[in-house]
Amino acid sequence: MLKEYHTHSELNPILWENGELRPGLQQGFMKIAQKFYDFLEIDTPILDVILIGSNANYNWTKYSDIDLHVVINYMEVGDNLHMTKNYFHLKKAIWNHNFPLKYKGIDIELYAQDMNENLHASVGVYSVAHGKWINRPKADLISIDDTIIQQKAAPFEFEIENLKQDHPNLEKRVHEILMRLRKLRQTGLEAEGEYSVENLAFKHLRNKGLISRLKELLHINTMSQLQVENALPVANKHHIDENVLETLAQHIAGHSIMDDSGWQSVMSGFSGVEDAMGQWKHPGKCTMIPSNNITMKNVGYPVVGIDDTGYMQMMQPEQQYSYPGGKVFEIPVNTHKSTLLSLLQKVKNYAK
Repeated sequence: MLKEYHTHSELNPILWENGELRPGLQQGFMKIAQKFYDFLEIDTPILDVILIGSNANYNWTKYSDIDLHVVINYMEVGDNLHMTKNYFHLKKAIWNHNFPLKYKGIDIELYAQDMNENLHASVGVYSVAHGKWINRPKADLISIDDTIIQQKAAPFEFEIENLKQDHPNLEKRVHEILMRLRKLRQTGLEAEGEYSVENLAFKHLRNKGLISRLKELLHINTMSQLQVENALPVANKHHIDENVLETLAQHIAGHSIMDDSGWQSVMSGFSGVEDAMGQWKHPGKCTMIPSNNITMKNVGYPVVGIDDTGYMQMMQPEQQYSYPGGKVFEIPVNTHKSTLLSLLQKVKNYAK
């Protein structure tokens, strides 16, 4: 059996002592959870704070995160569940960027979890808020076929190890590999859970440092692009008129669907460009796409899309998206974080 897939006879001793959180950790984790909750800027109360994942189970490794989930009722945040999820996804992305927290070298991942969300592939669930196990894990011995895991991981190993920094389409190739890896892992988790061959193949690649290598290649590529861009004049920080944000928020919340005049105001306020090439031709700028089918191929950052019916969704790199309307207004997350937070806060208020 491969070493990284052994289950242990005890929980991670960095976090646990005799099956309970070590002294001081409950208070520390609750303090972090409260700060994350405050950052979410919502009125609905915290129902629980839970610790799940490998570090609440016997299959932890030195690579396992501390998965700290703040449990709330999404429907008390707003009636539009889709909109609420987008809001929390954006908040989580900005939190992780601004506050990369660790405990004794272990990454702490925060997540706003809906009370109705089903937890798959997580045997152990510990309530940090109440200081007790909701579902106590068992140190069962699990048999893993190493050969099958290695066969599943081998093509990815070869591809990643032979990917060079001077590859002509480096960013595209890295995103394609990461997308395939996400699909590989998700398929295994949904079908057989934590110990599926697909998930263990993903962990094998991660433990060998190959996932980190992909991310490092992306970082180097981005820094290279920024060095070129730094030679250009620096643009002013984005400041969007409050009236424009109010108009767009009402449109998204369904209070007042915008007409052509309203869209002209929004385009002007965001310095938007109407072009079917969108982010490909105008990276980092707000664009209006005269279509309801959007591709995020070769776009290396998330983009919020809003169509002329008010439908909004967060679009991720290398994905395809469809909208019910006829055109889509794109707002890049990487260049408009504060604006999007303000907009989503207004939408949330209208959705109550």
